[in-house]
Amino acid sequence: MRNINKSKSIAVAIITATAMTGGAAFAQTSTGYSSILSGLDTSTAVAAVIAAGALLASVGFAKWATKKVARFFG
Repeated sequence: MRNINKSKSIAVAIITATAMTGGAAFAQTSTGYSSILSGLDTSTAVAAVIAAGALLASVGFAKWATKKVARFFG
């Protein structure tokens, strides 16, 4: 039981130290949305939306095709 408590306290200390240093690092860097959005092109956004739609449609198509083939052989 003593080893478990020691392991817990070490884990809590590591997590706390990581959170404190991570918080300081995030506080020093300020990223504005303009720098993020400047690299975004309209064609890239349209391609991403079309790709997401194709992924969503492919799931339904795969289910339909599997059922169709199963009914043909079953």
